[in-house]
Order: sequence, then C-alpha cells, then structure tokens
Amino acid sequence: MLRNGGFPDIPAQASVSEIAYVLLKGGEPAGKYEPLVFKSATPDGLADHALERLRGLAMRFDDETVPYRSLVHPMWRTHYGDYDHLARVKEWSRSGGEIDDVGGGE
Repeated sequence: MLRNGGFPDIPAQASVSEIAYVLLKGGEPAGKYEPLVFKSATPDGLADHALERLRGLAMRFDDETVPYRSLVHPMWRTHYGDYDHLARVKEWSRSGGEIDDVGGGE
C-alpha cells in the first residue's frame, strides 16, 4: 500500500524503511515490537516481492476452475486447525474422496 500510493499524505513509491512483527496482547507487556533483519534483501525489495506474490495468488483464484482447498497438503497435516470445522474437513476426509449424492435432483 505504501509503495503504491495507498496513503494520501505519502507519495507513491515511498521507501519502506523497516519490516517488523508487532505482537499485541493483554497483560504485561501489552505488546512486543520485533523488527526483521534481512541479510541480502531490502525492505523495499521484499515489499515489492510480497505484492507480486499476492497479485499472482489473486489472479490464480480469479480463475473459476481453481478450487479453494481448505487443506492444501492434507498428507502432511497431523492435526486440524481452529477453523477446519467450518470446511467440514473431518467429514470430507472420512469419505475417501467419494462424492455422495445428498438430496440429488432426480
């Protein structure tokens, strides 16, 4: 957003000075600021790379033939995530890939 003029008071192509994680939580301390240090890349280069990857991913999923998979590599998963129940992952994985005709229109 910064490098593409997403902020009205900052000119487009402004430089990214730093990339950091910010952990926000209750308690003491309330948050933790953790800057990332890169050996051979600049924050600008990494920001541009991340944007290109995001654009590629968005274009991929803009194709209606590309499925939205809840488990990209299910054979490597040893536990279920917090939201897998919404995708009915356990139910579908038990079917062995078979599709049931539930209430099909005859």
